[in-house]
Amino acid sequence: MIDFRYHLVSIIAIFLALAVGLVVGATTLPGTTETALTKAEHELSHENAELGSRNADLNQQLNAAQAFAEGSASRILPGLLTGRKVVLVVPPDTDPGMVSGVTADLQEAGATVTGRVMLQPSFFDFSAPTEDNLNQLAGPLASQAGVKLDPSSGSPVSGQQAAAAVLAPAILTKSTTGIGLAATTSHTILSQFNGYLQVSPTTGSTLPQASLAVVFTPAANPSSSTEAAATSQALDALVTQLHAYSLGTVMAGSVSAIPNSAIADLPGSGPASTVDNADTPTGQIIVVEALADLVQGKAPGAYGVEPDAAPSPVPTPSPTPTPTSTPSSKGKTK
Repeated sequence: MIDFRYHLVSIIAIFLALAVGLVVGATTLPGTTETALTKAEHELSHENAELGSRNADLNQQLNAAQAFAEGSASRILPGLLTGRKVVLVVPPDTDPGMVSGVTADLQEAGATVTGRVMLQPSFFDFSAPTEDNLNQLAGPLASQAGVKLDPSSGSPVSGQQAAAAVLAPAILTKSTTGIGLAATTSHTILSQFNGYLQVSPTTGSTLPQASLAVVFTPAANPSSSTEAAATSQALDALVTQLHAYSLGTVMAGSVSAIPNSAIADLPGSGPASTVDNADTPTGQIIVVEALADLVQGKAPGAYGVEPDAAPSPVPTPSPTPTPTSTPSSKGKTK
């Protein structure tokens, strides 16, 4: 039998070896290894400081650019949408500052905001009972709206698609006179979806029909990827229908909501224009410019900060002024 003292000596020997290793390591590292580590630390600290300074500079430039855009709105926008009527479609969790900023710029451009269609959380409930209920509500209204529904779409958001098909002609018209469906018919259609949407007209008790639409996207995506995909599908279906009954539709969202958002999922070639930085003064101006381009018959575009997005709509060239001779104080022309 091995004596207990043998185990004790073995344990002491192990700890002694560890202690010696630590001492040796501590006395041999300060050479090349410690110097290299110290140098690397200093380089990383310097690089981090430079990046912090650069980030601060970029933030200052961005703030200055947004301040310039905000201050220039009164010079850029007037006259772009004079006499046009615009309806706003607002899902839950939309940034209120984005909505108010776009509203102010539309009014600056001469447009009238007829009101807001505020989609409720229940509209984005993709359970079977909700899908069935939306389909059942839309079915009898199709003939009043003058549309045909596809009863066999098989889409997981078929209810939202059917609802969008009858809601679009109720709030929008391509008619230059601004007359589409009768006001009573529009009111009937909208009231049938009570609980799924709330209408907020700016005047009167009935939402006047508009010829242009801005559809906002939520400030953040749903946590579930499945729910996010369904939400994008529902919004894209709504935008497609609104575009079909309008002179122009723009989907506007914030930079923070870009990944997997409805804007990212909407095809770049249409059916509507998109602005992915509408939570900034610059983006809010672009929303108005994009609508103005659509009114002029230009193709839908993707605008904003994403790699595939254009910075802004290409401005329409102004006529080149003809030089005129102006007498100087000395009687000469210049």
